Amino acid sequence: MVVGSLLLFIGFPYIVLKSVLSVLFTFLTVYYIVDQFLLPKLREKPLSSYKGKVVIITGASGGIGEECAKQYARLGSKVVLVARRTEQLNRVKENILKNYSRVKDEDLLVVKADLTIQDDCKQMVQTVIDNYSKIDICVWNAGLGSLIEFSKLGDDIQIYRDNMEINYFSLVYCTHLVFPYLIQSKGSIVVISSLAGKFGTALRTSYSASKHAVQGFFNSLRHETKDIQITIVNPGFILTEFHDNLKTLDGNKVERNKGNFMTAERCAAEILEAERQRRRELIQSAKGKFGVIVQNIAPDLVDFLSHKFASSSVKK
Repeated sequence: MVVGSLLLFIGFPYIVLKSVLSVLFTFLTVYYIVDQFLLPKLREKPLSSYKGKVVIITGASGGIGEECAKQYARLGSKVVLVARRTEQLNRVKENILKNYSRVKDEDLLVVKADLTIQDDCKQMVQTVIDNYSKIDICVWNAGLGSLIEFSKLGDDIQIYRDNMEINYFSLVYCTHLVFPYLIQSKGSIVVISSLAGKFGTALRTSYSASKHAVQGFFNSLRHETKDIQITIVNPGFILTEFHDNLKTLDGNKVERNKGNFMTAERCAAEILEAERQRRRELIQSAKGKFGVIVQNIAPDLVDFLSHKFASSSVKK
């Protein structure tokens, strides 16, 4: 009798815990399916709604920015191409006009701007308003990468300031300038961040810090307005000149293993779909999705895998 009572005493909490965990697992599974598959389809904007929309794309001189410009232009949007290199922007514009017969010259606006200079940012926004009178969508894509071994940094931390200026402060200032226009149009901001904004990895203290700042800013800003849709995009490794131009502190180019890199075209198509479905976040690699789920449960495992994947992407 005593043994039976003891087993009942021990077993009852176990049964309750098992039931609670089962209900919790079911709830989370249903929530995930609804949040990731059902709600995005219900929120999805019709493709026809993009006709006439004014879309600003920074870093539009190549890579993800160029491919995003193609995606929006083919839908009939007015696309503003922003970067520091005018000749490359004109190349992108001519390429779009050549390949999309419905796109007219007046549908594409080239604006040269260094986004680390506030006057350039002001002039860029004013040029857009002077030409199109409104702003509907902003794709913040301009960015600077770096690989630094912190112990070999020396006395000069300029690369940290450079990363913060282009990757973070330029986004804050440009967002501040376009904010009233986006409120008026109930528009969207698409932020091209990085998995480095979700996890820290070796040699990326500067870059990762700037991307963590980006995520913190826009996740906080989302709570201050319901009139602007904010989508944070976390690409994995993408086949762009961003990686071709990546340098170490001593100025040497970094050779990358690009066998499993995603194409910029596919990346841009997924970005458009995420913005169209009003998603709050897009993680563009299976490894990244796994890491986000597991990092709070097994952070040491995520650290190990992040280090392994980051190391394998750099040729020795």
